[in-house]
Amino acid sequence: MKIIILAALIGLTVQNVAQNSFSLDAAKQYALEHNKDFQNARLDELIMKKKVWETTAQGLPQVSAEGKFQNYVDIPTQVLPANAFNPAAPADQLVGVKFGTDYNVNGSISVSQLVFSGNYIVGLQAVKASTELYSVLSEKKAIDIKANVTEAYYTVLVLKENRGILDETLLTMQELLSSTQKLVDEKVMVATNAKQLELSVLQVQNGIAQIDAQISMAKDLLKYQMGMPLNNTIEVEGTLDIANEEAMQVSPNQNIDYILLENQLDLNELSLKNTKANYLPTLAAFLTHQQVAQRNEFNFFDGEQPWYPTTIWGLQLSVPIFSSGQKAAQVSQAKIEVEKTQNQLEFVEQGLQLQINQATTNYTLAQQTLELKRKSIEVAQQVFDDNQILYKEGVVSSIELTQSQSQLLQTQTEYTNALYELVKAKVALDKLANKL
Repeated sequence: MKIIILAALIGLTVQNVAQNSFSLDAAKQYALEHNKDFQNARLDELIMKKKVWETTAQGLPQVSAEGKFQNYVDIPTQVLPANAFNPAAPADQLVGVKFGTDYNVNGSISVSQLVFSGNYIVGLQAVKASTELYSVLSEKKAIDIKANVTEAYYTVLVLKENRGILDETLLTMQELLSSTQKLVDEKVMVATNAKQLELSVLQVQNGIAQIDAQISMAKDLLKYQMGMPLNNTIEVEGTLDIANEEAMQVSPNQNIDYILLENQLDLNELSLKNTKANYLPTLAAFLTHQQVAQRNEFNFFDGEQPWYPTTIWGLQLSVPIFSSGQKAAQVSQAKIEVEKTQNQLEFVEQGLQLQINQATTNYTLAQQTLELKRKSIEVAQQVFDDNQILYKEGVVSSIELTQSQSQLLQTQTEYTNALYELVKAKVALDKLANKL
């Protein structure tokens, strides 16, 4: 029984680790499922889809029903000439007469149907265009989130890579310190050499402590970008082996911001059409049926008592004739908005081309820098290996050895940082091309 429980616990632990270990693609997918900003963007898109039907329904039959009960405590009085009832009464004499019953009930049902409205037709087109706009906004949010996750993910990888370099360096320095201490104990070397190496070991250990704190903060940032609770554990599965590809050709009209502005231009043009539609007439049909009961007793449920029907149907035509230039001013404003958006589209296109040129240059420079850093590691490694041999032969001092070790550590760190800069440059280029 104990073995079964232990196996179950081990299984749960392994499952938990697996659930919290992410590849880059899995991290981006998790972010799209849990990031609150993206969820809100999708909800906005859903709201706009509902508005399409809301607008569509305005042009479909509208049915309403109404019921009313009235109890006249005092029946309204109308004043009439007295000679209407008594020919002998003076011509200026008035008499009060009450018309009506104590209890009135009426029920009605009305049906209306929009037959023609230019504003309705354009409004339906506009709300559908708005849905497309919100869909593009969701896509933009997804691109931003995936870019943020990618940079945060590679930050963790770079720090882990640097941690591994420090671990190897610490092991090498500890071995040198151990062998040097033996030689000091045997009076072959002076104690200063051992102290110098011990100082280097302490410096590396301090660097490891600092980088561990940086890794923890970088993981928190990654969890935040992914929409994961900060108290969860997370591990990254990727490596820094990045395909060193040529910069892709990117066009400004591929960019999500350009596409958004194109959608905005469509909406502004529809707004202009809608404003022009104010000049068109509107035609609607209606039908109303009403049943009225008037009683001096509350006997509305007596089927033998009469109800009086009234049925009306008709058409209502509304024709705009003169608005003192109000509609013309509205059309002029809408035209100006279209022109402004066209100007902005051209300006954004130029700005995006500038960003593409800069991002392409940065990517190429990052590739060149990475290659130089790779060669620097080879040189620094050779210098350090040679100095180790010379140190053991007593030709170079421990200071010279630690200096060459520091140079190697520096070049290794610069190489991983150059890898990260290449990743950032690639992400910037992919983001401009909507390729994340």
